[in-house]
Amino acid sequence: MRIVDRAQRQLAGGHRTAMVRVRVGQSAFRKRLLEEQGEVCAFTGPAPAAALEAAHLYSYAANGQHYPEGGLLLRRDLHRLFDLGLIALNPQQGTLDVAPELAGFADYARLHGQPVVVPLGRGQQNWLSSHWDLHRDSR
Repeated sequence: MRIVDRAQRQLAGGHRTAMVRVRVGQSAFRKRLLEEQGEVCAFTGPAPAAALEAAHLYSYAANGQHYPEGGLLLRRDLHRLFDLGLIALNPQQGTLDVAPELAGFADYARLHGQPVVVPLGRGQQNWLSSHWDLHRDSR
């Protein structure tokens, strides 16, 4: 195969200019969570700061506010699954609930029934309860 033929089979790449919405205050929100909670994923335990994201416990996109007690530090993969409602916190039991869709993934399935590993404030409990209502009451 000629190099030209190989080049044509590659996916298009490069860069383009785009307007984006930037979350003002996101770095301060993350810094505060790191100071309060340390380098700890709330679902799995100690993790390098570089692997942790400041997860809002509510839809930041809907209101654009960084509420006190409105976040937890989560690994990027867990943050995404939490946002999608595939992982939630059962407010009655205080344990993680992993959706059946993740049962085939041992690393996630083993989280089912486990407690969060950081102490939760009243505000965090309230936000997590609302997240539960949104993602689990409809099942």
